Amino acid sequence: MPKQLKFLWLALVVPLMAQAAVQDKYKEGQDYRVLSNQVQTAVKKDQIEVAEVFWYGCPHCYTLEPIVDRWKPSLEKDTRFVRVPGFFGPNIWKTHAQLYYTLETMIPGEKKLHEIHDSIFSEVQNRNNRLGDVDAMGDFLKKRYGIDPKQFASFYNSFGVLNLMNQGGAKVRGYQLTGVPALVVDGRYVIEPKVGLDNMPAVADFLIKKVREERAAKVKPEVKQESKAKS
Repeated sequence: MPKQLKFLWLALVVPLMAQAAVQDKYKEGQDYRVLSNQVQTAVKKDQIEVAEVFWYGCPHCYTLEPIVDRWKPSLEKDTRFVRVPGFFGPNIWKTHAQLYYTLETMIPGEKKLHEIHDSIFSEVQNRNNRLGDVDAMGDFLKKRYGIDPKQFASFYNSFGVLNLMNQGGAKVRGYQLTGVPALVVDGRYVIEPKVGLDNMPAVADFLIKKVREERAAKVKPEVKQESKAKS
């Protein structure tokens, strides 16, 4: 093969091989699951949702939290991160889910909410304070953040919070989870701890890119059809 043609061949083939390697890096059924029915997301149509499903009583969720915190700033503007407290029945999981949705309703601003969220994780995991009822939660929040226990209890039992619980429960059932933590991309792609907690954000990045490519591919035929209709 002439030297010039050889270099041209390499210039064409090497990028394709690299692209194929990236595409094959994570596999369906091995590194992530694809849901047969997409779960409704809480973002705009042109945004990509990444949902973190957690429980305050889960040590793996506690370990994942700082990993996710380091990763979140790298997300592009079209991607929105949300938290979904997981629960599977009328138990402490559900109690903690209601705690999170109450704080989400009460606390203005993600920064303060995140601070309290992390503090609750630490209280449950490191101090073995289960925060198993409204009184225990109210006492903790008053001592740590000066939140009025009566106001907290009022929000905790409010229609708005119970509505969020119903929506959250439907999402968790739709994700078809048997445990937590999990990351769910675009309400369709589920990443679970079997890939390794440290690796979960990398798989999410791969799936976010996949969603972008799927949406771009879907738009192209629509543009072509519009062009034909105008001509």
